[in-house]
Amino acid sequence: MKGRDVRLVIQKKLFDSDTRHGLNRLNMPLKQLQTNEFLTQDEKDHLKKEKGNQIEVRLLGPTLEMYKDPMSLRWWPMEKTDNYVFATNWYRFWSANKLHLKRDSNVQVWSFRGSDQKLCFAVVCVEEPVVEVVDSDS
Repeated sequence: MKGRDVRLVIQKKLFDSDTRHGLNRLNMPLKQLQTNEFLTQDEKDHLKKEKGNQIEVRLLGPTLEMYKDPMSLRWWPMEKTDNYVFATNWYRFWSANKLHLKRDSNVQVWSFRGSDQKLCFAVVCVEEPVVEVVDSDS
């Protein structure tokens, strides 16, 4: 894929809310991010400018296949913490990969830029946490 600028964005446990059809989103709380430097300044400004703004991104699944449908990355401010979320097609992506992306499993989300400079992400399953996870309650 000739990706570059690879960064670990978050390592988290997949909660029930991340796999529910009605919610259709993967929540990535800012307090748990390993880096916030995966977006360009223009991308950050666009997401935060108006509620509902989004960036179309591509997702590489745990089987190393690029998912056919684009995903939306959104900024989602909440009372306790601000979040980035994958939405629009997340549940379908999860359903297509649920043999690997099981509830309560540990996943890592990596960002990278494709050869066309488009923002892409890879969702990887890990047996045990391999990086120190930031505690969101501290």
